[in-house]
Amino acid sequence: MPLDKGIYFCIKYYLYIIYLLYGWGKLVSSIQVQQGAKITPVPFEAGETLLSALRRAGYSIPAACGGKGRCGKCRVKVNGVPRLACKTKAQDGDWIDLPETMRGVILTDTLTLPKAQAGRSGLGAAVDLGTTTVALRLFDRADGKLLAQAQDWNAQAPYGADVISRIQHTMETTDGLGELSRCIRAQTETLLRQILSAAGRKTDEVKELVIAGNTVMQHIFDGREVASIARAPFQPETLFEDGAGKPLSGIPVRFAPCVAGYVGGDITAGLLAGGLFAQLELRLFLDIGTNGEMALGNESGALCCAVASGPAFEGAGISCGMPGITGAVSHVHYDRGFLCDIVGGGEAKGICGSGLVDLVAVLLERGVIDESGRLLPPQDAPEDMRRYLTEDGQGNGVFHLTKAVSLTARDVRNLQLAKAAVVGGIRVLLEQRGVTADDIASVELAGGFGNYLSPENVVRIGMLPRACLSKIRPLGNTALAGASMLALDGENWRKLAEIPEKCRYLELSGRDDFSRAFTDSLTF
Repeated sequence: MPLDKGIYFCIKYYLYIIYLLYGWGKLVSSIQVQQGAKITPVPFEAGETLLSALRRAGYSIPAACGGKGRCGKCRVKVNGVPRLACKTKAQDGDWIDLPETMRGVILTDTLTLPKAQAGRSGLGAAVDLGTTTVALRLFDRADGKLLAQAQDWNAQAPYGADVISRIQHTMETTDGLGELSRCIRAQTETLLRQILSAAGRKTDEVKELVIAGNTVMQHIFDGREVASIARAPFQPETLFEDGAGKPLSGIPVRFAPCVAGYVGGDITAGLLAGGLFAQLELRLFLDIGTNGEMALGNESGALCCAVASGPAFEGAGISCGMPGITGAVSHVHYDRGFLCDIVGGGEAKGICGSGLVDLVAVLLERGVIDESGRLLPPQDAPEDMRRYLTEDGQGNGVFHLTKAVSLTARDVRNLQLAKAAVVGGIRVLLEQRGVTADDIASVELAGGFGNYLSPENVVRIGMLPRACLSKIRPLGNTALAGASMLALDGENWRKLAEIPEKCRYLELSGRDDFSRAFTDSLTF
């Protein structure tokens, strides 16, 4: 229900006075924002888009494309009419309906951690600073006890689903870097206060905040320029060799060191946790999300690279794509009909990365998608599949999984591009190492996406060689595991410092072997 008019205009008057005082005379109007049962007046400046006003007010509005109008994820209801927030100018008195805050499972499961180093005092906090999610753990450093943990979707999501979108924001927007830095630091502070409160402890007891994130995220957190990472030779301002960062709430911050512009502290922390360099057998480490980072190696050293797999695996760039939150189709099966696992139960609202892989694999098996990746129209599809299909007007099919979830030809193409990039990276690593997939003893999948993938379907769509099917092992959140090890035992910092030295980074842009492998891997 709308606010009482008298109350609404009183609030609006005071907001106007505040902005006159602090906005140096800018004319300010306001919109009414309803999310669930809560209604909040939100001021905006003349000519401002709804996306800009909403994210400035602290609302997390998905905008995978960074507000360019391409992804369609920032759709909200304006006076009852669906509109893209990034393309709609705010108008005084508009009523904005927002969906409930995102809820879902954020992966915090990790490998078993070693005991804490004897004699350490105080508390240690570990942070997995992901592009999509942020997770924190609080430990008693004396005995290694996990006191509390918290996690949330990265508050930078309205600025783009991937690091490139966020880099662009810093380059194209006045104080864009400061805006993003303040956003993620404030969110981390909030989560830290949350776990301290849950544990009944105080801020001054925390002796160290250990952060493991990709190179771009670590730079943004520390307020460092990131433009150089987006252009050749993709050289970051720092690789955080000494780990030191700007304190947060008076707490010393320490970053995991990076290997290169696109192989960051989340990977070195993950390699520490997974023990890649402690084994004789050859292992392939994969962390696939908005970017795909990988390392192939053993105790003698490793080759590593990064691929621009795009955000398709995180649900972005997909017409009905969404993160693994309530309402997302997470798995798809076929047994005389299509069966779906839905996060949180209830009605399907969209599909996340693991569900997308499953669906494409099933449609390949059912003959709805051919080997080239074409999604067949009804007349060309098997007879028992035709009732699920319509035509898009360009000779391609549109597959309808549920009332709310469909798959388009463009969705299939985006998945093909993402998986081809991963395959291309793997092939280059194998060729440069002089080995084949048969020589790999274990394929270790890190992160949330890898944890929920079906190994059979990953192989079916061609993202991993068939020789690796029995070797796939999910490791959970290795970045958080590695950061936790560092927070618990100072000796692990010595081990971590050696990892970048043992890694040889291969820049894939401009390599003919990668281009060939990528092109060859586009088909199914």
